[in-house]
Amino acid sequence: MRFNPYKNKRNGNSQKPISYRFLAIGIAVTTGVGLAIPTPSLANSQSQQQIQSSHQIINLSKAVTMTLESHPELKALVAEEAVWQGNIEQAAIGERPQIGLMIEDALGTGEHSALKSMQSTLTYSWLLQQDQIDGRVNAAKSQASAVIVEQKIKALDLSAIVAKQFVEILIKQERLKLNQLAVSQAQEVVDAIAKRVKAGKSSNVEMRLAQAELVRRNLAVEDLEHELKASHYQLSSLWGKPQAELKLTGNLMLKPEIPSVESQLIKLKEIPQIQQFVNEQRIAQSQMELARIEAKPQWQLTAGLKRYEATDDFGLVAGISIPWGNANRNAGTIAALRAKQDVLATQQQALMQKLDAQLYVLLQEMAHSHHVIETIQAEIIPVLETALTEASQAFDIGKLSYNQWSNIRRELLSAQNQLLDAYQSLHLQHIEIQRLTGVSVSDSE
Repeated sequence: MRFNPYKNKRNGNSQKPISYRFLAIGIAVTTGVGLAIPTPSLANSQSQQQIQSSHQIINLSKAVTMTLESHPELKALVAEEAVWQGNIEQAAIGERPQIGLMIEDALGTGEHSALKSMQSTLTYSWLLQQDQIDGRVNAAKSQASAVIVEQKIKALDLSAIVAKQFVEILIKQERLKLNQLAVSQAQEVVDAIAKRVKAGKSSNVEMRLAQAELVRRNLAVEDLEHELKASHYQLSSLWGKPQAELKLTGNLMLKPEIPSVESQLIKLKEIPQIQQFVNEQRIAQSQMELARIEAKPQWQLTAGLKRYEATDDFGLVAGISIPWGNANRNAGTIAALRAKQDVLATQQQALMQKLDAQLYVLLQEMAHSHHVIETIQAEIIPVLETALTEASQAFDIGKLSYNQWSNIRRELLSAQNQLLDAYQSLHLQHIEIQRLTGVSVSDSE
């Protein structure tokens, strides 16, 4: 009996070689893994309620949305907005006006005894501080805007984490399928050699080697099953609903296109990390303006009414107070803030150079991954499949040893795993490019 390594033992049907069958599911990455950054919300979402069953089918978009709606780090940033709103309200409150009452020439002696010569003055005083209030409010608003930028950065980072874990789980699922097929094939090899031993065409040594190979393949399947459970739990814990089993859907074989360097460099200038530096410089500018305003003297106006007890007359009183002293008392603070702006500008330039290099390297790695995938699919796997078919025929008629036949099967399995590695590298590289460039694609399926 001739052994066919691609024959399904359960239904007896010949199947297409597994190099073109095992990549059946994955994530939709025609344009890459989408890094969604919707505005975080504390409201309960219907999508959170949908993942109650351990068999709920989940795509990448849903996984990202669930994470961004419920991850505690984003919730903390959302809550921090209320803190800054309170700071802005407080900054808009100025010094309270003062009401004063002064009594003169009373409770003395002679003509000033008792209250007969008393003079009483009721005054109302206030500071001219609107410029200071506006400056404090503007400074508080500038600092509050930093929270929004932090939310965008955290959302991008979390989206990238979800997407990477999503890809890794799908890769493991494909490895599991591949190893389960290898187990089936190893069992068929054991059965085939058992018949050959019975017919006197093979030795017991070959039988023992085939049995050991079957045990190794079973162990590989068991290892992947444990890894998948752990990975599922780790992924679902990102949205606070850890589960041992999840159903993920997509297509790993859809290869993301390699974007041009020029288009990605343009996007780099608009990413939240660069916006963060721009915002910090804006905050420093607001603080400088506030320091200049606070260095100016605050005039205080006073107006009131004076009563003369002896004559029962009234008179108006008014006054102005102008602080006296050096108007450059905040010169050091202003100089420090100006220097901080220069530091931030230099740091922004350094970050751009670093991201530029990282982006170029990732684009080159994507191109290499494309080449590796095409080479393995077109040149390596078909050759090994043909070799395995020929080796199976040669082994069946006794022209090839079991070790030689087994080595060819291992080579094919290794090439198929290498193809999975290349797909994984390609998608992870594209995810990282999206994270670096701040791309927001919430639904690319």
